[in-house]
Amino acid sequence: MPARTKRRAKFDFRGRPFVWWVDGDRYLRIASADKKFIIAFPLGGSGPPAIAVIGQEFPGVEPVVPRPVWLRLSAPWASGKSMGAWVDELLRWSFDPAHSLTRLDKPPELL
Repeated sequence: MPARTKRRAKFDFRGRPFVWWVDGDRYLRIASADKKFIIAFPLGGSGPPAIAVIGQEFPGVEPVVPRPVWLRLSAPWASGKSMGAWVDELLRWSFDPAHSLTRLDKPPELL
């Protein structure tokens, strides 16, 4: 079953369909249309920026690893960007084969 698109922003990234939405003012969620790639970025969290890998497809994380997997973002993340710019930056980092993956023991605390 494809990802739900009602009330979600649809876009293509490198020729592949995706959707993004803000879930409960707490998370920016990004999913591929086939739901193999799903991540969540906490909005307003304390500590280092991190993402939750929820889908079975994520470069550098084996599909057999239990989900969610919390990863620290290694790229510098500046505030003041549009949500679309955040989505693009998160996807570029996620699909970059050179990104470094640092797992977190627990999810970041939300403010």
